[in-house]
Amino acid sequence: MNYIVIDLEFNGRRHYEIYPMEIIEIGAVKLNERLEMIDTFQSYIRPRFHINRFALQFCGISKETLTGSRRFAEVIEDFIAFCEADSTLLSWGGNDFFSLFVDCKVNRVDSGWLTRMIDLTSFFRGGLQQELANCGLQPIGQHHSALDDAMNAAQLLRVKPDIVHTDRCFVPNAFKLCTGGIKKYIAQSIERADAQGKPLSWDRFLTDEQTLKYIAVMNLNDDEIDMIRQLFIKFMQMKYGRKYKKLLYA
Repeated sequence: MNYIVIDLEFNGRRHYEIYPMEIIEIGAVKLNERLEMIDTFQSYIRPRFHINRFALQFCGISKETLTGSRRFAEVIEDFIAFCEADSTLLSWGGNDFFSLFVDCKVNRVDSGWLTRMIDLTSFFRGGLQQELANCGLQPIGQHHSALDDAMNAAQLLRVKPDIVHTDRCFVPNAFKLCTGGIKKYIAQSIERADAQGKPLSWDRFLTDEQTLKYIAVMNLNDDEIDMIRQLFIKFMQMKYGRKYKKLLYA
């Protein structure tokens, strides 16, 4: 069995924006059963939506590099081939796994290849750089470079090799996957409508331009749209208490 230590860099998103974060770089290290490095993977990804200038500065990536790169569906096909069957994925933080599921959904890529995933942060107390220092390890390369950070996470994995045998694996939450990107917009919309003296109904929210755009971007089916409705009801309950039922379909 191979072990794939991954790190991702993201495009980011504006406050209350309904577009996903989007992965703009994948870096990965392939380790054998003795946790020896046998191969590496690195690729930039051209996002579907607007490029966040802060993300470029944060990751040290030029806009020209991203606009000249391939789309997610093409890159992930190569990455899946790199991983090979029955590989275990490990990452410094479960957010990387969550984002893989999101980007697969947005790009209509089957996520069935995402099976056994281990969040390394569950076995350490501090951040990546802090833990490298705590373990007396020299950081490799540049921080927030996906391949370099994957190599650094692999260094820490070798400190605690039994991690690869854990049963504590990352399990995706379908509800959060479908609603995470619109949660803040729901709260904002309810507050804005209340300030205008016109409590927001579910029907109005469902036909809102941004809501419809989110549903399209995330490729949500009827059951997944109902998850948004459940979250909307929860926020309405928090705002209006028992009165929410009268307002829900007003």
